[in-house]
Amino acid sequence: MKISDFIRLIECFDPRLQSVDEAEIVKITADSREASEGYAFFCVKGFKSDGHDFIDSAFANGASLVVGEKPLDKKNYIQISSVRDALNEILPAFYGYPDRKGAAIGVTGTNGKTSTTFIVEHILEKSMSCGVIGTLHYKYADRLIPAENTTPVNWRWYSLLDDMRRCGVGAVISEVSSHALAENRIGATLFDVAVFTNLTRDHMDFHKTVENYYEAKKRLFTRHLAKGGTAVINIDDEFGRRLSTELPDDVKLIRFSTSDRSAELFVEVLELTTAGSRVRFNMGDFSGELTIPLVGRFNIYNAAGSFAAAQVFVGREAAAKRLAEGVSVPGRLERIGRSSVFVDYAHTPDALENVLNTLNDLGVYSKIITVVGAGGDRDKGKRPLMGAISCKLSDIVILTDDNPRSEDPDAIVSEIYSGCDTSECRVEIVRDRAMAIRRAIELADEKTAVLIAGKGAEDYQITKSGKHHFSDREEVLKVLEEERR
Repeated sequence: MKISDFIRLIECFDPRLQSVDEAEIVKITADSREASEGYAFFCVKGFKSDGHDFIDSAFANGASLVVGEKPLDKKNYIQISSVRDALNEILPAFYGYPDRKGAAIGVTGTNGKTSTTFIVEHILEKSMSCGVIGTLHYKYADRLIPAENTTPVNWRWYSLLDDMRRCGVGAVISEVSSHALAENRIGATLFDVAVFTNLTRDHMDFHKTVENYYEAKKRLFTRHLAKGGTAVINIDDEFGRRLSTELPDDVKLIRFSTSDRSAELFVEVLELTTAGSRVRFNMGDFSGELTIPLVGRFNIYNAAGSFAAAQVFVGREAAAKRLAEGVSVPGRLERIGRSSVFVDYAHTPDALENVLNTLNDLGVYSKIITVVGAGGDRDKGKRPLMGAISCKLSDIVILTDDNPRSEDPDAIVSEIYSGCDTSECRVEIVRDRAMAIRRAIELADEKTAVLIAGKGAEDYQITKSGKHHFSDREEVLKVLEEERR
């Protein structure tokens, strides 16, 4: 797009132009480090930095245009009244509404978002090229990009969607976080299908109340679901049941449940094993028994939501067949080798309770050892709850560091410990996470399940000194290998 055409997109913001060269604009960015020829750099004011401080850097890196709010007598600089408003307004048009150029599936909820996107991708990938945006990474066309946020900021979101479409991606499957919805990171994006997994306590540091948290999630269905789009909602969750009654009239509704036979997708749970779950899906004239190769009742819900979303595009028979063929989700109750050591991302009270209940319900372990911590600079109120749940459902609990970030790790562990009932289980504190994992495995016997909770497939740890490589999975494998020698 020529600069002159680009300027017309933001004319409603009363731009004051300095002398401007005609050039081609191919990308929009708010990161001066990636600005280069053909880029328009927008000076966004953030919580920790102000883009106006990086104007010279953007031009030095070759930016063709800079857009800001401060008066500046500089060639190829445009002053406007609101950078944020301008970005929200022009991004969809600049990138040609990439959300409308193929299938788009959005997934929101406290727990299960990542698993659901992985399962939907697995079901659809033989029928169409898929792109996945989420907590672990952004994946498409043989590319794997580390995720800065579960859902990217708006200028990166639209650039990513545009690149996916240019690479031939037919179905974009994205986690949509409550932060992203509250901060309008996805702009005017419309999804063909929106999935609600569940809602339990999390992010109270940001949303302040559970009602605010719910209202943020609800926006995916009231503001970002295309006309005639499909809402897939877990009505066994109390907030999901409420949401199913508060949808716009033009939305197609698929409720899924393991207890309510009136749901559009009713799931009969036939058997739970260490290899997965045997279920029967009943949806309209379709009734099919299949084995889901994922452990735990909570994964039945993830699979059901994924099936309901994917069948919109490939049909029920094909979706069920693909689901039964096998799928894995890294770091989600992931069994390491043939051991009884499991790595899971559970970092909320509800997720931790689900995973521990699953291990107990399997009936094959006489003892459970849980390694658990909590992230720093995040909802502090959930820490004692996680301590209480760990003690209630485990025999031994080892408290350790998660991602303490800028907080005092000792203070975090103390807050988790305050919820622990030491009359219910034995509690140890081993701050070094690698040593905590080693300690748990050393304490286990062949009838013991070890759960390493909180980080899942993350391969880093964030402390006051910065971000460092750390993988629970790698640490487990290291200890198991030493034991085999």
